[in-house]
Formats: sequence, C-alpha cells, structure tokens
Amino acid sequence: MSTKNTVGLLTSPYTHHFAFKHPEYIFNDVFVGDDKVLGEVGQGYDMTKDWFVEARLGIAARCVGAAIRAANEANEYAANRVQFGQSIRDFQAVEFMLADMAVEIMAAKSMLYRLSWDIDQTHDRKMNHARAAALKLHCSEMVGRVCDKAVQVMGGRGYMREQPVERLWRDTRVDRIWEGTSEIQRVIIGGQIKKRGMEIYTGW
Repeated sequence: MSTKNTVGLLTSPYTHHFAFKHPEYIFNDVFVGDDKVLGEVGQGYDMTKDWFVEARLGIAARCVGAAIRAANEANEYAANRVQFGQSIRDFQAVEFMLADMAVEIMAAKSMLYRLSWDIDQTHDRKMNHARAAALKLHCSEMVGRVCDKAVQVMGGRGYMREQPVERLWRDTRVDRIWEGTSEIQRVIIGGQIKKRGMEIYTGW
C-alpha cells in the first residue's frame, strides 16, 4: 500500500485515561492493490460484525472487572468509615447499595461467562452478534450503576481524583458509547426479536 501524503492527527483529549489515543488519519492519493484486500470484496460489513462480537465481549469483561474493583473499594471504605459510633456499612442505606452492587455484578459475570462459552461453541455469526449486543448493553450499563453507587457510598472522598472509584467512574462511562452505543445495542436486540422471536434471548 502506498502511504503517499498520509497524515496522522491526534484528536482532543478524552475524559478517560486509557494509555492509547484516538488519532485521526487522513489518506490522500492512496492506492491499495487487490492482493491487500481482507476477505472478499463486499464482505466488509460481515467482517465488522464478527469483530464487534470480540470487541463487545472484551468490553463486557472489562466492565465486570471494573465493577468488582469499585465494589470492593466501596465495601472496604464502608467497613472502616465510622460515623455516630458505627461503621457506615451498618446503616441500611449503605448496606442496600452494597447489596445491589453485589447482585448486579453476580448477574453480569454469569452472563459474561455463559455467553463467552456459547460463542466458543457455535459458528452462528448472527446469533453471536445478537447476543454479544445484549451482553455489551447489560455490562456497560451495569458498571455505570455500580461505579456511581461506589462513589455515593464514599461520599465526597469518592469524588476525589486520588480514589480508584473516581477514575473507574470516569473511565467506564465510555463503555456505553464506543463499539456501539447502548441505543445501537437496543436496535440490534429489538431487530433480532422481531426476526427470531423473544426466545433468542429468553430461551437461552
């Protein structure tokens, strides 16, 4: 491939602090030979959907890991933070948040493991794509709720940049946007229900 007049521009900084950036590449007068084509001409969209399956599994796994870290941080803080002569975890309002976080993580982790195993066993590309969309939607929204609760449990301290939960709260917000927004995942899920019936998800 000729890279004549190829320019890479760094985009503006983002909220999250991942190590990699998001460069914008501009190609002028670039020719790609037939021997450099991936797959077959016209198959680009199908290949993209296959890639989305793997990418969305990865995002879901990272979301589960981030949620576990946030929940552990909040739980430890709640156990050690004393107010009115007792740990704040003994107050029902805090205890309920910790309980909700645990249940959300348990459900998301079970879904992640089950679907990862299923995708490893089947070559039904459309089925895998449909279910990976549901997984990505659930896990990315779950981690947002868990991290938000973790910040809430820790109060003003949870909002400080020195705390892991603050960074997790910021870093995981993008998971509802990239590799397909939550709205796009709902479009995919709704379309599959229309074509295949509710059983594609409820009969799983």
